[in-house]
Amino acid sequence: MDASWIPGRLEEAVSLLVAACERDPEVLAAWVGGSLARDTADDWSDVDLHLLVSDAQAFGADVAAWFARVMPTAMAHPIPGVTHGFVFVTPEWIHVDVVWHDRADFAQDAYPARVLLDRRGLVRDVASSADEMAGEPYLPDGQVELFLYFMGVTVTVVRRQEWLALAQGAAAFRDTLLIPLMLAENGVRKTDGAKRLNRYLTAEQIAAIRAIPAIGSDPEQLVRAHTAIAREYLTRARRLTAALGEQWPVALEEASLDLWRRELDIVVE
Repeated sequence: MDASWIPGRLEEAVSLLVAACERDPEVLAAWVGGSLARDTADDWSDVDLHLLVSDAQAFGADVAAWFARVMPTAMAHPIPGVTHGFVFVTPEWIHVDVVWHDRADFAQDAYPARVLLDRRGLVRDVASSADEMAGEPYLPDGQVELFLYFMGVTVTVVRRQEWLALAQGAAAFRDTLLIPLMLAENGVRKTDGAKRLNRYLTAEQIAAIRAIPAIGSDPEQLVRAHTAIAREYLTRARRLTAALGEQWPVALEEASLDLWRRELDIVVE
C-alpha cells in the first residue's frame, strides 16, 4: 500500500489496521474518512476507520477484542450517539475511531473516503479537500438574535454574582458565536472537527481573538472579557449583515445595549 498520504506517526497504526482487516473474512471493505481522506491529516490526527461487515451485531459484540488483537489499548468506549462506533486510544495516544456498517442495509454516503480494502467492489474513494468547505459569506441563522439575548442573560448572572457561570458564558460567546461568525465571514462551512480552525481564519481574525482579555475567574476580568467579545462580535455581525442585505434586529439590540448601560455601566458601540 502506498503510504505517502499517511503522516509518519500514524503509519504503523494504519498498516496494522489494514492487515487486521485483510485477515478477517467478516470485514468486506475498509476505508478511512476525516482528515486522512481529505489529505489534510498530520501526526496528531485521528484515524477514522470505517468497516463494512457481514454481521454488524456480531462484529460489535467483539469489537473491543478485535481492536486489542491489533494494537494495545488504553481506552475503549462506545462513541456517544453512534450506534456502531467505538473510540480507541493506545498507550502511545494513537486515537482510532472504528465505525462498522452492516452489509445488509449499507449505502455509502458522500463523505470523504479513502478505500483501504474492498473484497467485492462495494465502496469507492470520495475525494475532498479543505478548499471545498469554503464558499460565499453567509450569516448563521438566528445567531445574532441569540447573541443579543445572551447579552441580557449576562446581566442576570452578574447580578447574582455567579462568576463560574459568567466564565462559562464568556467562553461560549467566544467559541460558539464569535468564532463561527468569523468562519461565516470567510464563507467556511467546515466539517472537519473542532481541532481544525487555523487554516480557516485570517491573520486579522486570529489577532482579534488573541486580543480578547483572558477569561479567568476574577469578576472584573470576566466583565472585561465579555465586553471585548461583545464589541468584536457586534462590529463584525453588523458589517456582515449589511454586506448580505439581511435584516438587523434593531429592537433587541437596543434593549440589550440599554440594559448593559443601566445595569453594568458598560457602553458597547
